[in-house]
Amino acid sequence: MSDLIFDIETSGLSPIKDRISCICCSFEDTKLCFSGDFEGKILEDFSLFLKDKFVVKLVSYNGWSFDIPFLRVRAMVNKVKLPSYFWDDKKIVDPFNILARSKRGKQSEFGLLFGKETLGTGLECLSLLEKGNFSAIEKHCLSDIEVLTEIYDRMKLAGF
Repeated sequence: MSDLIFDIETSGLSPIKDRISCICCSFEDTKLCFSGDFEGKILEDFSLFLKDKFVVKLVSYNGWSFDIPFLRVRAMVNKVKLPSYFWDDKKIVDPFNILARSKRGKQSEFGLLFGKETLGTGLECLSLLEKGNFSAIEKHCLSDIEVLTEIYDRMKLAGF
């Protein structure tokens, strides 16, 4: 029983027009990335990894307004069944929504505040995707996971 910390990288901001190019996650002591040219396979592999996991909370920076709705729509498009907790809004922990309601406070800024740095930006991942450089996209996404884990750990230490 644990929390799932995850991040996605996409080809754009619209789940209607764009696709997922990478999903990285941290669950208990395992960190994994699923990436490639075939979104359906990324989603299937991610769902398969989570199949028997008992997830307490879904932790995603800006997850309320981006990551989770994007995942839901793309799973529907690809006819991939996500675990039921992806459809339970009470399971979502979104540090952006909790800490940065004034719309100030990027994940990278909180990371630097706590001594962690992300590798590049999501926008830079678009050019990496055009080049098919999934290894670099995964490195960026994993750095986001490291920063998000630190933010979430600090939230718990502060009483969350």
